[in-house]
Amino acid sequence: MIAACATAPPPEPAQPPAPPPPPVVAPAPVCPACVDRSDELARLRQELANREAELKDLRSSQREQVKAVQESSREVTRAKARMRRLATQADAASYIAEVEVALGAARAATHAAQVPLLSLAQGFLDAAQAPFAQADYGSAMDRAAQAEQLVAAAVDATPAASRSRVTGEVLLQTSIALKASADSTLRREPQPRAPVVAALRKDTALVAHAYKGAWMRVETEDGKFGWLPQTQLAVR
Repeated sequence: MIAACATAPPPEPAQPPAPPPPPVVAPAPVCPACVDRSDELARLRQELANREAELKDLRSSQREQVKAVQESSREVTRAKARMRRLATQADAASYIAEVEVALGAARAATHAAQVPLLSLAQGFLDAAQAPFAQADYGSAMDRAAQAEQLVAAAVDATPAASRSRVTGEVLLQTSIALKASADSTLRREPQPRAPVVAALRKDTALVAHAYKGAWMRVETEDGKFGWLPQTQLAVR
């Protein structure tokens, strides 16, 4: 009997020892004051974002309101112009009389610094007589309307003693044709020592757009804008 040869299996390789478990790190203690500050900072950031959004909405709303007011003013001016074009003799006479009454009241109530502006208004009222006599009642009322604006400017203007409280210019509803009554200096601001924009010769044609105190903002024929005292202006 032949004995069978058996080969013994090779021994299994030794397994490396398992790594030790990582040390357990205790969480750092939370600072209550730090948490409160983080929450407060987040709240302030959100509040700032909300305020910025509200401010943006307010600005947009303000722009829309300004546009609406400007359009309303333009519509009123256009309506008045149409009314004057269709004016009758009675309409023109009544309107001119109303402006004359307003001018008289303004002379009695306004500050002495506004006398030159009222003189300009009187000049426009005087200029309304010629077209009225020629039955051009629309032109006569246009002249009276310009006089009325100058009267309103004189009444609303701040007296010389309190000009520092004037916050801004007041736009005229319609532009008014004027001229320099003497050699003058057009200035960038309504101040005697403001920078000079241009030197004007007597009788230089000007167009008035606004007033502030005893000054008027005017435009020259070549497009220069600046301020002149009322005392240096006359009816064109």
